[in-house]
Amino acid sequence: MNKNISIIINVGLFIAVAILYYLHFSNSKNTSNSLLDKDSTITEKNIVMSPKEIKAAKIVFVNSDVLNSEYNFVKDLTADAQVKQQRLETAYQSKAQKLQIDYTELQQKASNGLLSENQSIAAQADLKKRKDELDKMEIQMQTLVEEIQRGNEDVRKTVVDYVKEYNKKSNYNYILTHTNGSGGILLFANDSLDITKEILDGLNAQYKAEKGKK
Repeated sequence: MNKNISIIINVGLFIAVAILYYLHFSNSKNTSNSLLDKDSTITEKNIVMSPKEIKAAKIVFVNSDVLNSEYNFVKDLTADAQVKQQRLETAYQSKAQKLQIDYTELQQKASNGLLSENQSIAAQADLKKRKDELDKMEIQMQTLVEEIQRGNEDVRKTVVDYVKEYNKKSNYNYILTHTNGSGGILLFANDSLDITKEILDGLNAQYKAEKGKK
């Protein structure tokens, strides 16, 4: 049974991940000859053009670790999944343990000749029925995993859709996602570009409003 089920926002979430730099550099060499004296000394001077001025790209980022821990939609999905998982695992382990004990006892009785043929057939049928119940519970666990995957997709779509609406007024060129984990690709980010709180507050307000309608 899977013991580690969690809701995770994909690190590749939101609109795009890009690192853009445009650099234009020209070198020109101008040689001017001047007659400074009667020895005709030649002076050479290198002229280096200034880099082309580039309009600053409007780039900000959102910390996905914060969204995972503080977005109420994620919190609710995670809590619901954990409750279902715990309930299934507890029931499964209890039934599996009891089935193993009863199966061992049945083998001992059969080897000692303590069961009639009818008793043995009935006991085996009961064990098979209980084994089938365990198989169904394993299917339920797999269904739960699929449910969590759909929840992940719902979270991702909700965040992406919200960010798109948010950016209609902000007009950023890029809104990146940042994580402190090993999967992160931003080695450094200026805190002034962090819009995580704005996005989080908006998402939670939106989720609260939608939850109130249900």
